[in-house]
Amino acid sequence: MRSARILALAGTGAAYLVAGALLGFVLYFRPAEGNVPLPVIAVAGQPLRYGAPLHAQITQLGRHYLRSRIRLGDGEYEIAFSRRDLGAYVDYGMLERRIRYVVDHRADLDDFLRANEGSSLDRVNLDLPVRIDPAVARQAVLGVKYDYDRKPSPARLDMASRQVIPHTDGRLLVVDETIHNLEQGLNRGAAEVEISRVVIGAGARTEDLAGLDISKVLGWFETPYCMMKRCWDRNHNLALGGSILDGTIIGPGEVFSFNDALGERSEPRGFRLAPTIEEGVLVPTAGGGTCQTASTLHAAAFFAGLDVLERRPHSRPSGYILLGLDATVTYPNLNLKLSNPYPFPVVIHYVVADGKMRVEILGRERQRMVHFVRYITQRTPYDEKIVENPDWPVGVRVVTQLGIDGYRARRYRIQWEGSRAWREVTEDVYPPTTQIVEVGTGKGVPLKGFQIPEGDTHDPYQADKRIKYYMDENGEFQKIIANW
Repeated sequence: MRSARILALAGTGAAYLVAGALLGFVLYFRPAEGNVPLPVIAVAGQPLRYGAPLHAQITQLGRHYLRSRIRLGDGEYEIAFSRRDLGAYVDYGMLERRIRYVVDHRADLDDFLRANEGSSLDRVNLDLPVRIDPAVARQAVLGVKYDYDRKPSPARLDMASRQVIPHTDGRLLVVDETIHNLEQGLNRGAAEVEISRVVIGAGARTEDLAGLDISKVLGWFETPYCMMKRCWDRNHNLALGGSILDGTIIGPGEVFSFNDALGERSEPRGFRLAPTIEEGVLVPTAGGGTCQTASTLHAAAFFAGLDVLERRPHSRPSGYILLGLDATVTYPNLNLKLSNPYPFPVVIHYVVADGKMRVEILGRERQRMVHFVRYITQRTPYDEKIVENPDWPVGVRVVTQLGIDGYRARRYRIQWEGSRAWREVTEDVYPPTTQIVEVGTGKGVPLKGFQIPEGDTHDPYQADKRIKYYMDENGEFQKIIANW
């Protein structure tokens, strides 16, 4: 009489499977010729029990597996997730089909055993067939990327102690490759998956700064700032920006980006609202005053002989700096970029105190003499606009925006290094700034007790037609105004 063994396999399947619910089944095992015994079937290292419902066993294994955590890392950074949170799910239908195949073909499993490492006729080891929901996995990996990515931080100099602050390389998580690594790791039951990344090297590296020599001032510039109470927020931004950039090292041939070095000017980063020029009009903006931080640096770099790769003048002349030496910046669109042409590192040094912002470019030796020559080629008178204000009494008149003439200026930078000399020529255009006068038209508004608003406090700007400005051999600036 033919003997039989029964393995009860029952279940309803996982609700999230695309194909729908799986039906349980009962298999009657008929030993093949030679009475080949049933092998031990292990799933994810856990032996299944004959005579117990199969689906209950494998779903219990699947739930435990999906609850277990997997680490994403690169040796420096690590974060852990449950496999379920990464979009993993078990294909129970495929697993049951594999088990059925083992049972039905246990006398002829050569090919199957070769495909399942560590298996034999006595014991068949099966992995959990894991699938991954691409949308869930991408969302999780993008969340990791937000935390993982960082910009490179070049080595800097603490100007107080003159000690080098070590560099930090930047890094970018590669989303699609990391998801691929994740799929492979989930399928093989790995406890850790490697993050695929791109490393962005820092420009000035710690090891390159041994014996750093900054004993000479290659170039410097100072600009004044208002110290009245109404200017305190702007002054705070000047001091904050200077402290962030102070000690920045620019290696030989390295490009310095003002926006990358200073970063976003926002209130969460400590910047305050202060007036900023936008399209010729003053408006309160987080980080107002940053253009003075950039302009002073540009002028110092100009006279230090650094290469100016990207620079744009303001939409109106600035009273704190010579027309032609200013630089406007907005994050992230308008930038100031400099390059170090010397065979040695240079250091940016800011001092913001007592109504003056001073920037020095420090290095091993001063190799270049630089002259700045500017010639006004065109001057355009400004217009005046009257704005009526019915909330003000009749007779009140306030200049809320001071008119500034427009200029077209040709500027020259003449440099000498040894017996070699060369000249750079650029042209700056400053459109005229409309003078805005606000007048009261409220006939029923009493003048008595009315607080007249303060108008535009900027000093009138007048540009000399011809000017030469240079730093002499003693490091002192000389200014020449002439009709040559």
